[in-house]
Formats: sequence, structure tokens, C-alpha cells
Amino acid sequence: MGQIKQIAKIFFVVSGLLLAGLPSASLAQETITVVDQGWEATFRDNITFTLEATSEAEIVEIDLFYQIVGQIATSRNAVDFTPGTSVQTNFVIDQTDPSNYSPPGTELQYWWKIVDSAGNELKTEKETLLYIDTRHDWQTLENERLTLYWYNGDDSFGQSLFDRANEALDTLETDVGAVIEQPIKIFIYGGHEDLLGALQVSAQEWTGGVAFTEYGVVVIGIDPRQLDWGLNAMTHEMTHLIIHQKTVNPFGDLPRWLDEGIAVYNENQDELDDDFRAIFERAVEDNELMTLRTLSSPFPADPLQANLAYGQSGAVVKYIIDTYGSEKMANLLDIFSEGALYDEALEQALGVNTDMLDNEFRASVGLPPLPGTETDAAATVSEEAAPAEIEVTEAEENSERLPVVEEEIDTESAPDEGVSISGASSEASGQEATESKRAPFGLSCLTGLIPLFFLGLVISRRQGWVWQ
Repeated sequence: MGQIKQIAKIFFVVSGLLLAGLPSASLAQETITVVDQGWEATFRDNITFTLEATSEAEIVEIDLFYQIVGQIATSRNAVDFTPGTSVQTNFVIDQTDPSNYSPPGTELQYWWKIVDSAGNELKTEKETLLYIDTRHDWQTLENERLTLYWYNGDDSFGQSLFDRANEALDTLETDVGAVIEQPIKIFIYGGHEDLLGALQVSAQEWTGGVAFTEYGVVVIGIDPRQLDWGLNAMTHEMTHLIIHQKTVNPFGDLPRWLDEGIAVYNENQDELDDDFRAIFERAVEDNELMTLRTLSSPFPADPLQANLAYGQSGAVVKYIIDTYGSEKMANLLDIFSEGALYDEALEQALGVNTDMLDNEFRASVGLPPLPGTETDAAATVSEEAAPAEIEVTEAEENSERLPVVEEEIDTESAPDEGVSISGASSEASGQEATESKRAPFGLSCLTGLIPLFFLGLVISRRQGWVWQ
């Protein structure tokens, strides 16, 4: 027994000596020291990260990692420097490149990874920066749900916007079941020129505001003399942020009529805004409403048709809430958040497909069913007898949706989800607005400033600017 103890003792002594010759993770990291690190920014020009570090061995690799707060995707960037035991380096995010643009209010987490020639590695703790347009002296109002920034206008101007924003959040929660998940920021620029000076350099001159869903930020220009317009425009744009939080998923998006319709409904829950009501009522009178399947895709470029698209979408959303109730509307959004197909989600939540909902809505405004659609019990039997035809319809309906989701990640393309771009000079055509390069992570949204044509004149109903 004593011999066994002696052997064990020798084993542990030898093992200890062997392990002593190996660098531990904690000891290895101590050989690399961060002397100094930091960041500085010039708004819409650059964000520059700096690092000074030393090591007992030559430092051979440095990477900067950063990500938008609340997002999973991380950017890894190899940093140029001269290897040595003491190094200084920096990494610059060029904000003049549209693909790198970050709106005011962007929160970034960043950290460094440093490796030396001995194989030691150090990852710094994550730091958070708030990227702000320091050219203006911002006033703020905030609570746990949102922060409102403004600089042009008195306290009552800011308070009016802040109160309306909170009312809009309450409506989304009670009427559509969309509870805010991440706090949002709303930046109110004092005029159109100031706004353009805050957006990416490629922004079109007709742009009047943008909702950046991936960042949880609304950037909009509101002159204090246009407060009434601004209250609705801000409400519309911030609605997109909350609906995006509620339904974002990697598989599919909402039908456009639902996304935009909720935003229009949130502007005024009792009736359509004046900008939309007249053309909608005229379309009902002339039996010229669009089909919901048409409105599931990007809205028309023609200003009059776009105006009708927004008005009709808002009316349909109000019909769903009034007829089926808020709980079923909330359930509909929950189902869409799982990536369901359009008809699939409607059938699960409301018991109708797109055409049936369309015909119900048409009946509510005194119009006959759509030609070629079946709305009675016989239609159900017919549909069950031909499942292949239904599958083809679903495939066609959603065939263009997945590329749109991919475009949201590609900042060099024109992503579709979530950003409402407002603006548009009355001289800019709807086609130009549609084809222009959009801001990253954005949803084309023409609400608020759709031009009307009368006697050859282009008249903007919303202070001369067109929402995209």
C-alpha cells in the first residue's frame, strides 16, 4: 500500500512539472497588454477606433469586431499595423460609403482581438458607443420605450411629438398586439436641408424622413410650423419599427398592405387621413379598388395609385380590427413572425384566405365580389378538390419574397423591409422615387406626401414632400 502511495506521489509531482511548462490561458493573456483604446467620430464622415498594445512577444494579428446593439450579425475587420512588441493602430469606418452609413442614434458594441507570435491571444471587453450628430444641440425627452431628440422648436413642440409617439405605442399594443421590444430613438431635424445633411450622401433630394428598422431609429425633418403633418408622419414611420420588431424572421415578410396599412391606421384609428380618404372613396364609388393580392407586393410607382394603395390598406386593417378584433390581429402578426405564407397566416388567424378577406372587405363598402373568386361554401369544396392549384397560387404569391429578405442584409442593394423614406419634391416622379437607391435596411414607403395631379399641376398634399 505504501508503494502505491509513493508511485502516486511521483506521478503528481511529474505531472505538475510538465504542466508548469505549459502557458495557462490566464497567464498567456497577461503577456498582452492594452495600453490605450478609444473611438472618435465625425458624423456622416467616419468612425475611427484606436488601439495601443504591448506584448512580451511580437504582436502579429489585430482584429476589430463590432455589431449593432441588439443584432446578432458581427463585422470582423483585420487591422493594418506594423508587427512588434509595441504597436499602435486604428480602424476607420468610412461613413461616406453608402454601404457603411449609420444613422444618428446608432449604438455599436466593439471589441479587439490581439494575437502575438507566441500564440497568446487577448480579447478585450465589449465597449458600447452612441453615434450622434454633434452638429446640433439636441434636446431630449425619454422614457423606457423611446427617446425623442429635437433642436428646432420650443419645449411644447418636443412635448407634442413625444406625447403622440407614446400614444402611438399604446395603440399598437392595444389594437394590434405589437408591444415594443427594444427602445427606439426618434430624431427630429428642423427642416429638409438639415435632414438631407444627416442622411447618407446618396439620399435623394425628395427624401423627407427614414425609419431604420435594424437600428430602431427614425430620422425625419419636421419644421415646427408643420407640426400637424409631422405628428402623422412620425407616427407612421415609428410604427414600422415596432411592427418590424414584432414580426422579423429569416423566412418571409408581411404583405405590403398589412405593413403599410397598420402604419396608416395608427395615424388615425377613426378614419382615413385626408390625404387618402378622397381617392379611396372615389375608387369605391367607381369600383376601382385594387386587389389585396396586388397590394401584397410593392405599391405602384404612379402617385395617384400609390395614394390609393395606402388608403385602401389602412381601410382593410381597420376592417380587420373592427370585424375580427384586436386579439385575432395580434395572432395574425404572431403567425407572420414565424415566416408563414400569406394565405396560410390569414387562414390560421382569421379563417379566410386573401381573396375571401378581399371580398369581405369589398362587401363592407358595398362592392360585389372580385370576378372569378368563390366566396360561398361551394368554394371550400372546390378548393379542397384541387389542392395542387392552391399550392401553385401560394408559390406564385410568395416567389419574390425570399430575395427581398436577402436584400435587407445586402447594404449595397435596395432593401425593402422597415425603412420609410419620406420626402419627394413635387417635381420628382413616383417612378424616380421607386427606382432610386434606398437607405440600408429600408422599406419603401410613400405615405404622407403623395402628389396629386389636377389640371396639369402636381400638388403635394403634405407640405410639398413625398414619403417613400
